[in-house]
Amino acid sequence: MKRHPGLVPLSRDHHHGLVMAQRLILGRSTNPRADWPADRGQQAVRLIDFFETDLRPHFEAEEAHVFPAANRNLADGADRTRALIAEHETMRAMIRDLAADPTAALEERLTAFGELLRAHIHTEERILFEQMQAACDEEVLEALGARIAEHGRDARGARCRL
Repeated sequence: MKRHPGLVPLSRDHHHGLVMAQRLILGRSTNPRADWPADRGQQAVRLIDFFETDLRPHFEAEEAHVFPAANRNLADGADRTRALIAEHETMRAMIRDLAADPTAALEERLTAFGELLRAHIHTEERILFEQMQAACDEEVLEALGARIAEHGRDARGARCRL
């Protein structure tokens, strides 16, 4: 299904998140021209930065706007968003732990974060967004898109990026 314009910015963000997840899972970039370090310690630093500049604002936009709309408009919205918020919290905790000790078991921790991020994005794209597009009126999706755009401007003077 084609993505509604109001959700396109978040879907674009999800693409960047999937690139990060793939790099973390593989421990390398599949793009030979990418500026991605081979050293797992340097990858951890990149992930923490990516979280702070991209994931955190993206999670905040979803929690403030997308998830409440899903709760109001989807039959299983409350259960679905509760699970997605729990995954956000798990990723926040993983980043806090990584920042506190950026050396121990990096291979496992970075891979685990990448796998969780990939699964989380797939759930949002393939299930949540599809259900919202099917269940919500055009006006609801347009208003949601406007709130997401405004949230990004308020947070950083620009659209939230993942």
